[in-house]
Amino acid sequence: MNQQEEFQNPISSYDSADEGISIAELFHIFRKRFRWFLVGLVLVMALAVGYLQITVPEYESQVSVLVDPIQKSSSFESLLDMSGSSTKIATEVELITSRRNIQFALERLDLAKYRDSDGNAYSDPSVLGNVKSRIVVSTVKDTNIVKITVTDQNPAFAQDLSNALAASYDELLTGISKNSKTAQREFIESQIPINDKALSIASDALGDFRETSDIIQLSDKSSLLVEQISYFTLRLEPLKLQRIEALSLIEGYHRTITDADLVIGYSIDALKNDPVVSGLLQDLSARKTELTMYESIPGASVSAVDTSGSSVFSSSNRLHVINSAVSDVSRQLVDRIATLTRAYGTEAYTQAMMQVLTTDVGIEVLQNRADVFSNELSQLPVLERRLSELTRDVQIYEAIGLKLREMLEEVKLIEAAVTGNVTVVDEAVLPKNPVSPNKLLILAVAILLGCAIGLLMTLGIEALETSVQSEQQIHKIVGKELPVLGWIPLMRVSSSEKYPTLAVYNDPLSFESERFKLIANLLHNKSEHQVYSITSCAMAEGKSTIIGNIGLALAQMGSKVLVIDGDLRLPSMERYFRLKHREIGLVDYVAKKITLEQCIVQPFEKVPTLHLLPPGNAPLVPAAIFSNPRYAQTIKALRSQYDFIIIDAPPLDSASELLSISKHVDGLIVTVRAGITSKGSLYDLVSNLRTAKAPLIGFVFNGVMPGAISSYGYGYGYGYGRGYSSYAYRYGYGYSGAKQGKKKHKSHLRGRSISWYRKRYKADLKMRGK
Repeated sequence: MNQQEEFQNPISSYDSADEGISIAELFHIFRKRFRWFLVGLVLVMALAVGYLQITVPEYESQVSVLVDPIQKSSSFESLLDMSGSSTKIATEVELITSRRNIQFALERLDLAKYRDSDGNAYSDPSVLGNVKSRIVVSTVKDTNIVKITVTDQNPAFAQDLSNALAASYDELLTGISKNSKTAQREFIESQIPINDKALSIASDALGDFRETSDIIQLSDKSSLLVEQISYFTLRLEPLKLQRIEALSLIEGYHRTITDADLVIGYSIDALKNDPVVSGLLQDLSARKTELTMYESIPGASVSAVDTSGSSVFSSSNRLHVINSAVSDVSRQLVDRIATLTRAYGTEAYTQAMMQVLTTDVGIEVLQNRADVFSNELSQLPVLERRLSELTRDVQIYEAIGLKLREMLEEVKLIEAAVTGNVTVVDEAVLPKNPVSPNKLLILAVAILLGCAIGLLMTLGIEALETSVQSEQQIHKIVGKELPVLGWIPLMRVSSSEKYPTLAVYNDPLSFESERFKLIANLLHNKSEHQVYSITSCAMAEGKSTIIGNIGLALAQMGSKVLVIDGDLRLPSMERYFRLKHREIGLVDYVAKKITLEQCIVQPFEKVPTLHLLPPGNAPLVPAAIFSNPRYAQTIKALRSQYDFIIIDAPPLDSASELLSISKHVDGLIVTVRAGITSKGSLYDLVSNLRTAKAPLIGFVFNGVMPGAISSYGYGYGYGYGRGYSSYAYRYGYGYSGAKQGKKKHKSHLRGRSISWYRKRYKADLKMRGK
């Protein structure tokens, strides 16, 4: 980084976030940086259009079906079960997107006839892809209506797959409904031959015993005991069958859930370990045990508990209480099981789990009662006991055989009555228009997003801009108590002219010349001020141009003006006035004590009231010259000879002698160049000058681009923009402010950037030497 760049990018404590911004400034920034807004908008719109071009359209087809719960698949079974059932179909809905159902649906279709956008057949699994991700299932609230939606780039495939899913789903649910009834039927059919064979064996054994023994029939007590044992044994067998049937139904349901990729929750053992279920089962066991104490076989003249001598009929009130308690406990048990299995179970599944648990309790209670009579029977004589056992076996197997045949006929009727669970309400139709991408929505969002990004880019670029660009920014940085004495437009530089930027000399009636004369008049009216020093935040910000033009303007107004080149390190005023470098000057006068008349020169022959005091030879310590008492005496003496003394002071960042110079002047003026002077350097300079209590009286805003935001004299507006007009264009001529020139100016402002401006600025700097 060179010295010039270092001066333009100082490390400062100034924070631009402290500036604040008004609505008017926002509009000004938006207008000035409008090209960045367009860049953001066009970029987002281009991305949106590109996305729409490369995205394959997706079509959506939907089929609506009415789904009945699996446990309500049989109307005949509904007549038998009057307890009602839940309309919850969460499990049934989950089965729609199961791997099994999707596979069944795909098998119904000829995948080879469907093609993607590239012409590849869907029979290729890599082309078909993940079908499940393209299926959406939704339910209508408080109804059993389910909507199956398929989205695909092929509209025909979306339609056909939707209908195929509904058909395969119907078959799947119907199969699940039949599975439990089929399992029951097959089990009963398998048990009948086994029971018949056992009955035959028991009958043969009883006949053989009667032939070989003298006992033909049992005594009254033995007959009663056999009847009681047979009664409880007969009650045990249906319970065992019910338990096996329930387990078969549960096992089949578990297989279906597993095939559908669902997770099984509670098992029978897990339910028994639940504290609530365990407590209810113990209560149920106690109630049923008490209930069996009051029961007797049909037609018996004594109670099963004949040792008490109490009649069964005399205990009807107690039986009613016990039965009510059993019903209440059973209802609580059903509710608890339903709560635990709600996530994956149907009502039929819940009833099966309930049946297994309650039959286990019933079997245990009845077995205990049968064991009581069996123990009493074992105390009879051996032959009579043997006859009792054989008679009991025959009676039991006969009763079981009759019950099995009754159950078989009932299950066959229920199985035959099973119907489909799914009714198609609205079939899927061929979609005509794609659902994605939604072009209008995407374009609308792109416009909004583009505007937002464009605005952010506009504000971001503005925030990254560290240079001063308007008078408002100057006031925000230094305060409103210090005025801007005037603004100077960006001037043309022509190598054909002897004094390229001396507008007051080249064209006294030009607009630029009038801007310098305005500042000169302001200084002329400050009668109490005679000695001025003009400095800048950094090098090459136009202070030499301002000093030369203001000095010449004051001289043309009749004042005697002396310009002192106080920048001893990099003097510029001799070069600015196109004078040869003199070996004697301010340094020689202060250090070598030569006469002042030998040092002062007259830059223009036709302007005798404008004089220049060049620096002379470069000193070793420039600050020592301005700290020398002879320099202070010289300034005091020159006050009586000249009306105005203007000192070209070096930037404070480049030379510390600025503070020494400021001690002997009436007013210090800071030059700020639009688009070049950084906010931080201006803040640091003003802070240092205020700390040193320098007589700072104002600023000159140099290099301003005229615009249409604020109006200044002669009908010209200004404001530093992002463009840089041609040096050949002059911002109006004379005092007319011609519209043609203004129109040309606006055309020149278009399409120019700050980087272009700074390149031209450096070229200008090189041409002028500073």
